[in-house]
Amino acid sequence: MKARQFLNVVQRFGRGGLYTVSRIKADEQLFYGSTAEAQESITSAASKLNMSSPSCTFAQPWMDSMPRKPTPRLSFEPYRSDYSRLDFLPFYGRGSSGHGRILCMDSAGHTILCDADVRSVQPVPCLNEPKGDSPVSFSLTSTHTTDPKRAEALYILGRSASSHNSFNFEVLIYGDKTWHWVRLPPPPYVNDPVYDSTFIQSYTLLGDGSTICISSPPEHSPVGTYCFDTASRKWEKAGRWVLPINGRAEHVPELCNLWFGMAENSPHNLCALDLSNLDGAPKLLHEWQDLDPPEGWVQIRGSLLYLGAGRFCITKIFNIADQDTEDSTNGIAAVLTGVEVVPGGSSELQMIKHKSFVSYDDIHCVL
Repeated sequence: MKARQFLNVVQRFGRGGLYTVSRIKADEQLFYGSTAEAQESITSAASKLNMSSPSCTFAQPWMDSMPRKPTPRLSFEPYRSDYSRLDFLPFYGRGSSGHGRILCMDSAGHTILCDADVRSVQPVPCLNEPKGDSPVSFSLTSTHTTDPKRAEALYILGRSASSHNSFNFEVLIYGDKTWHWVRLPPPPYVNDPVYDSTFIQSYTLLGDGSTICISSPPEHSPVGTYCFDTASRKWEKAGRWVLPINGRAEHVPELCNLWFGMAENSPHNLCALDLSNLDGAPKLLHEWQDLDPPEGWVQIRGSLLYLGAGRFCITKIFNIADQDTEDSTNGIAAVLTGVEVVPGGSSELQMIKHKSFVSYDDIHCVL
């Protein structure tokens, strides 16, 4: 799979609700020219810090600022002040030729489909029901049609039970010359009274990408892990256990057919696991520390993007309000890190860290 060239960076400015979508070149700002060059930088940094082993170089001074602020390609503002928060969901499947299509939605369920590649905006009907903050989404591409629009679908599921609209499930599909939302059956546990304290901790696509898998932590309720077949539109319980990751896991067939995500018990660590068989609780097979943040930085959210060719972009948002720094005006810092996973000896995988940069410019998410 060829490495993806651009990343979509969403920034939010202040509390007024202005959001912008910009693009950065991953190969220029997050990666060295080669794996060998990245390894040389690790060795050099370790030598400068008088470390005995390059494996300790994640403590190196990585506090480089974003090389240059990207020029916004699109700007958004909520049409009502009480809907000031916007969520941005990627609408492109694995192997897609373009990665600029994004669905923008507010807390009331109003949606707009935009494309950062061509700077276009297209109205889309409102959701049947709002999904709350940071909903779970999956972009799927079908191979059973020649119409590009009809081949794509965006599934959106509310993440928690914080409101009466939570956990409702819909899919955006194209038909009759327009986009429209179709209601889907919610997870079976929604009707169980113990689900009130439940939230979706981790999620991914299984198999050929047509099966949705969600997982809720057992310390809140005995929900466990469920799978949704997009063809039959039926849910099935995989087990009472929970996936040991936090957030989205990316399936990477070219890397030993494993799934990659951020470890649930170690949110600063990249990890790999095998989800090809869910007969039992999966275990982490590999775990690597990709970042050692300054003392006092508290991670509040993070995400992982697979860029192809064994390369990943890891985004982590930190609360640094209690730190003595003049760089941030809102107490928030975002760190973007480029890492590469390559085969090692004895069928092992090795993570190579490339570049990291920190931004205090209100980065909301990276898609």
